[in-house]
This record gives sequence, C-alpha cells and structure tokens, in this order.
Amino acid sequence: MMKRRATGMLIGVTIVFLVTSALLRYAPWLGFIRAFAEAAMVGGVADWFAVTALFRHPLGLPIPHTAIIPMRKERIAISFGSFVERNFLDPDKIADRLRRQDVAGRLARSMRQPARANQVADFIAEALGGLLRVANDEDVGKLMASGLSDQLVAVQATPMIGRLLGAAAGDQRHHDILVRVVEVATSWIESNQMIIRKRIAGELPRWLPPIVDQKIYEKLLDAARRTLAELYENPEHPLYMQFTATMDNWINNLQHDPQVRARGEALKVEILAQPVLREVAAAVWRDLKAALMTQSTELDSPLRRSIAEGLTHLGDALERDADWREKVDVWAEGLARFIVTRYGHVAGEFITHTVNGWDAMDTSRRIEVQFGRDLQFIRINGTVVGGLVGLLIYTASLLF
Repeated sequence: MMKRRATGMLIGVTIVFLVTSALLRYAPWLGFIRAFAEAAMVGGVADWFAVTALFRHPLGLPIPHTAIIPMRKERIAISFGSFVERNFLDPDKIADRLRRQDVAGRLARSMRQPARANQVADFIAEALGGLLRVANDEDVGKLMASGLSDQLVAVQATPMIGRLLGAAAGDQRHHDILVRVVEVATSWIESNQMIIRKRIAGELPRWLPPIVDQKIYEKLLDAARRTLAELYENPEHPLYMQFTATMDNWINNLQHDPQVRARGEALKVEILAQPVLREVAAAVWRDLKAALMTQSTELDSPLRRSIAEGLTHLGDALERDADWREKVDVWAEGLARFIVTRYGHVAGEFITHTVNGWDAMDTSRRIEVQFGRDLQFIRINGTVVGGLVGLLIYTASLLF
C-alpha cells in the first residue's frame, strides 16, 4: 500500500512538472509549481533508487553497490547474530532486569492461586508424559541398573549389614528376634508338610515303611512348637543366651573380621554380576513408567494434585519467608548468568546460521516486508522535501 502511494506521488509530480512546463509561457506564476515538481521528481527518483538498491538492482541493471542485502547476506547474518548476542544477551543487563522483576515474589503470588497452580501442574504432567513416551525403555533400564550397581559396588556391604543388625538387636531385643525366628520356622514347617516329608523320604532307606517320614515330620513340628512355648514361658531360657552370643559374635565379625568382609564383598560382586539386577531395574522402570503415563493423562490424577499442592505450599513458603525469597532471586540471577554466559554465543550462532540458510532473494524479501512501510515513507519524504528545497531555490533565484 505504502509502496503504491510513494510511486503514485512520484508519478503525480512528474505529471505536474510536464503540465506546468507546457503552460509556463501562459502563466509565469506556474514556475513556482514547476520548480517544486521538478525538485520533488528528482528527490523521489533519488530515494527510489536508494531504497531499491538495498534489495535489488534498479531496473535490473547490475549497477555497482546495488542489491546490497542479497550481495552482503553472509555479512549481515554475522552482524545480526553478533548484535543480538552483544545487546540482548548481556549477563549484567539480564541480571539487572531480573532483580527489578521480583521473581520470587511473583512466583509466590502466582503459585498461591489454585487456578495457576493447577495450570502449571497440568503443564508439568503433560511434559512428563511426553518425555516418558519418547524414552527408550531398554536404555533407561540399563542406565538404572548401571547406576544401582555402581552405588552398591561403592558400599561396603558387610559392615553395613552388621550395623543394621546391631541397631535391630539393640535395647536387648534379642529375645523378640529369637521368638520371631522360631515363630516363622514353626509356621513354615506347618505350611510345607508335603515338601518336608518328601525331602525326609528321599534321605531314608527305601526299605523303611512310608509312615516313618510322617512320624519324623510330626516330631520335627512338635519340637518346634515345644521350643516356641518354652521361649514364651521362660524368659531365662538357655537358648536366649546362646542366640544373643551368636548374634553379637556375628555382628562383630561382619563389621571387623577381614575374612568375613572379604567373603561378603565377593558374594556382593557375584550377586551384582547376575542378570537379575538388570531384570529388576527394567521391571521397576516399566511399572513406574506405566503408572506415571496413566496419571499424566488423567485430568484429576493424584500426580497432578500432588504437583499442584506442592506448588501451592511453595508459594506459601515463599510468601512467608523473606530469606527464601532472597535465595530464589539469587538462584534465578545465577542461573540466568550461567545460561547466558555459557550459551549466549550459541544463540548468536543460531541466528547467523538461520539467516545464512535463507535464500539471498528470500532474505531480501523478508527484510523488505519487515521494514518496507518505513522505507516507502523515506521515498515520500524525499519527494516532499526535494520539492520544498526546489521551491526555495527557485524563489531565492528570483529575489537575488
């Protein structure tokens, strides 16, 4: 639209110049209008040439220093990328802007609004679902197994087990542990009669009658029941003392005996080398992924509610605690400085590569479309200003 106006104005002053030139002999006062039109025509043509020369060769003629943007596209791309990096990605300017924005205060006020907290929770849940969908289950399972294995390898297993047993047996809880062990053993014997009898029968001579394994099983079960009853009735039962001494000795060996510790580490390494660890890690990942995928797609899932509640509590905590707000502001400023310092040049290079990837004429068209309206005003202003200067010169020539 503005291009047509500028061109129309140029055509108009050209017509005025031609008409006034033809009628000047009949009306000398038309000299003023003719002078204005003549200078306006020159100014309009000059500015048309200047504006056109930025984007293409005027009239298709390969005049030197024309079609500047297509011919200098690479230099423009580098300059544009550097300009953005220097002026818009300056760490100090961004940090100063963040300090004036009161990031923590805005975050607190925003998260305390249930609607906003739910909106952010929905976004986080959907983003999590998207990440889970593109995650490779096999790679994640291997990564989890590798990480778990590395952590377990770094841990001294036997001393840790010894400390756990020591904590469990503290405060003279040996009695309770022994009773519980005997209860479990008795219950197992009662629940696995056929397995035990089959095992006993396999160890007996074949010429003994089948009833023998039943009698042995009954005596075994009776002994376990009597032992359990005696432990209930007699707090001073000798078995308590034996069990306590055995436990204490075992705990001490696990923590301090080099041979026991070496055997424990060897057993740990052997267990970690088994494929069961990878299978367990893969199964845990599959179950976790399935649960998170399901909850990330449900509008009112526990996952989304938990995230929203957590965000609300975060907003409340920030609103109450000025020290935490200050920490969040410092963290935000530090994070912004780190990102801009570390990756600011990447943004500049990205802009440079993007502009370089455009076709030369396409680049010219993009810039012309972006700034074309202002450029056409240059043509219009050039026509008007040129005409006024021409009128001024013509008037001065008559006076002097």
